[in-house]
Amino acid sequence: FIEWTAPDTEVEVAAELVELQITLAQWQYNWESIWNDSELLSDVSHKANVWSAKVLNMSGLLTENY
Repeated sequence: FIEWTAPDTEVEVAAELVELQITLAQWQYNWESIWNDSELLSDVSHKANVWSAKVLNMSGLLTENY
């Protein structure tokens, strides 16, 4: 998804999306370790929440257009 979206966005947004893609790949690769460590799982949960807010903000869906 990110590969399809990034070329049509501003450079800063594309860079953020690439960073997100790398983060997601790292989480996937290390998921068993993350799942078995409550501290790591809590950290990933917090970071996922932060990323979710960033992506929602970048999407423009929170902007009221009247």
